[in-house]
Amino acid sequence: MSLIEFFLEKQLAILFHLLSLLIISSVLYLYNENGSLVIVIDLILLFFFFTPIIVKYYQLSKYYNEIKNISKQIKEKTYIADIVEEPPFFSGKFFYNILNEATKYMNDCMFSLKNAQRDYTDYIELWVHEIKTPITALKLILSNHKTPENILIQEELLKIEGYVEQALYYARSSTLTQDYRIETFTLDKAVNLAIKSLSLSIIRANGSIYKDNLDLKVTSDSKWIIFILKQLIDNAIKYRHNPLKLSFIAKKVENGTLLLISDNGIGIASSDIERIFKRGFTGTNGRNYVKSTGMGLYLCETLCKKLGLRISVDSQEDTGTTFKIYFPDKLRLFQESKQNI
Repeated sequence: MSLIEFFLEKQLAILFHLLSLLIISSVLYLYNENGSLVIVIDLILLFFFFTPIIVKYYQLSKYYNEIKNISKQIKEKTYIADIVEEPPFFSGKFFYNILNEATKYMNDCMFSLKNAQRDYTDYIELWVHEIKTPITALKLILSNHKTPENILIQEELLKIEGYVEQALYYARSSTLTQDYRIETFTLDKAVNLAIKSLSLSIIRANGSIYKDNLDLKVTSDSKWIIFILKQLIDNAIKYRHNPLKLSFIAKKVENGTLLLISDNGIGIASSDIERIFKRGFTGTNGRNYVKSTGMGLYLCETLCKKLGLRISVDSQEDTGTTFKIYFPDKLRLFQESKQNI
């Protein structure tokens, strides 16, 4: 707040004071007082009126600028009342007490929400753990009775298992800092495990796979990388041109490693490509070809960001799609999360 703005806020008081000075001066002139004396009296009154106002302005300005600067410096705005000191003037004390009450209420709400989120995540993890038992049992039964019908059932069961896993990763995505294991591994290891888990679906899609230069090493959480790769492979299977062709190519780039996952599918509409990582966005392909949740690619981008990676996409309709995952050499893990602490 500038000094002019402060004076404009006090304009009514200033107006009444100037009016009182005019009345006093008029009365003094009526009683034939010396003109110079009247001016001196007016100046003295003006000084004693405006000096406290200016002092008050600088007092308020200093305090509110301090709050403004602290607010810019801290990420968690709800801690501001714990950092700002109580002001010495009455209006500031009043404001400070309200700020403290509002901050306490907000922190209590956040604490309750975090507890609720933790309970929800714990429940999802327990549910996934329990549901995996009958899924595994069904897969075992079907593998021992290989009929054309059972193979179809087994494929649908794999889809169920994928959706269950997706639900688990979505629940964990907001608390990723509590569930990670950073290690250095070859991309070939992660790609092979992702392909193996979806091998039945790839075989039924008459898929062929090309791999090149995957002996390059990256540093990340291999479990989360495998999940991301499985989402991308599953998308390639859903939106494929028969026969399915998948390629996994890695190359060294400046300050990192780039993994390219390409397919020969139906591609992504140009009007959709900017929004495919949005939560729940299904796009033209999701509506026209298969029933899509719009969560897979959203999770891929969310997990990449939290792992300090970058994911992007290039695509042409009726030609294919290439997803690019960039692994930096110097991993800045959970940078965003640390800033929020």
